[in-house]
Amino acid sequence: MSTDAMREQVLAANRRFYDALESLDMGQMEAVWDTGGAAACVHPGSAWQRGWEEVRAGWEAIMASTGYIEFEIREARADIVDPVAWVTCIERITSSGPQGPSVADVAATNVFVLDATGWHLTVHHASPVIRPAPAPAPAE
Repeated sequence: MSTDAMREQVLAANRRFYDALESLDMGQMEAVWDTGGAAACVHPGSAWQRGWEEVRAGWEAIMASTGYIEFEIREARADIVDPVAWVTCIERITSSGPQGPSVADVAATNVFVLDATGWHLTVHHASPVIRPAPAPAPAE
């Protein structure tokens, strides 16, 4: 298989991850992940979750407290060193929960492993995008 075809498979697996989260469906989320002990996840402002049980509990908590979530993925880039691939991207997240609606930009790295059934997410790392403060207005 060509590198371009593999890259397309990885980007499709990456989109399935975000589709599972948007659907707030734990069954779809579990199908995306490598559910072994190597699974790891860190959300902005949170501690590492290690092993599928901790990762699953984290996603269940997010899904339980989210009324709506949508991801616009920007600048997605897939790199592959078979049987491992990673996607770096910017997540533009629109969501609503107990505190009301919000929009945030998050930098993410998603690491995938290839097995007999395809590419599965094994690490998700997300960090807030920090932007410079606007310049102060000139004094009059």
